[in-house]
Amino acid sequence: MKTEDTPTWHRLRDAINKSAKLSQDEKHQEALELVDRAIADAILQGHASWVLTLSHHAAVIAAFLGDHQLVKKYYEQSLAYVPENPRALYGLAKVAREEGESETARQYAFKCYKALGELEDEDVVKQGLLDLVLKDWPEVAGM
Repeated sequence: MKTEDTPTWHRLRDAINKSAKLSQDEKHQEALELVDRAIADAILQGHASWVLTLSHHAAVIAAFLGDHQLVKKYYEQSLAYVPENPRALYGLAKVAREEGESETARQYAFKCYKALGELEDEDVVKQGLLDLVLKDWPEVAGM
């Protein structure tokens, strides 16, 4: 089957799987190149949920490289599609804290806390992220 005959979601899913394998093999740059192509494909196809998923996946790989600017780029790309995405906001808070930008980190943490509070579902991921935010920035609960 030719690539263009493969359903988009299969190609995007495969990009995550292949990039994860490359990253495990310490080939982070190759993994990011693969994910970047998949993100471009998802944007072209209008698959916003895949842009989010792939951007978050790329941010994790970029974090393994220790490249804060690249991590920020991917989380900001996610926010372009869902401005109140708690995972992206938390990721940006962590990066800001690691870069010594405590006020920026606190602002992102507060936005994350607020976004989590507006989610209707009560799942484990939401609670886990909320716990992390409050552990690192307990003051956001009173803001």
